[in-house]
Amino acid sequence: MTNTKCSSNPDDDTITSLRARCWPADPPALQQVHESGTYVPSLSERLDRDPNLSDGARRCGRILAAYVYRRHRDARSAQITVTWIAKRMGVCRRSVQRYLRQLEWAWYITVTVCANRARMCIGVIVDLLAQLLPRHGWPQTLGKPAATNSSQNYRFRNKYRRFSREQWAAKVQEGLFRRLMDRLPRPPALL
Repeated sequence: MTNTKCSSNPDDDTITSLRARCWPADPPALQQVHESGTYVPSLSERLDRDPNLSDGARRCGRILAAYVYRRHRDARSAQITVTWIAKRMGVCRRSVQRYLRQLEWAWYITVTVCANRARMCIGVIVDLLAQLLPRHGWPQTLGKPAATNSSQNYRFRNKYRRFSREQWAAKVQEGLFRRLMDRLPRPPALL
């Protein structure tokens, strides 16, 4: 039996094999981090210590709070899409739906569905509840008191209605049920 390796010393092969099996692998190269320079608001400590939430749900809660803090701090709510949250977190849409369900079940947020006139879901409205916010609250916006409100030019662009998840599921199932009933054959006449 001939040795096909070029090494003249068989101990070198053993050492190389032991290195490959026993030494820790080189750490992977660091990925580039997008530096946005945004501020993450202070949140309640309860979010970090809640045993009912997964780590992903905690991270989703922080991302939602930062978005609401930047966009609609006074109203404590934001119109957002699940796809945007999924891209921001780097997970699939189903995982984000599961995280939102956990946060809603633990009374950190409420989620309502936005539907337009064509009976299509255009996003969700997330309202932050008191358990997510610190007791001292968030600082008020530093708006100038004499400044005018934002322009009303585009106020008719997004006309939508709000539905709870249960109402939205019933609305969608109503159309499916109607379609199913149309496909069933008519019963025979009794007379």
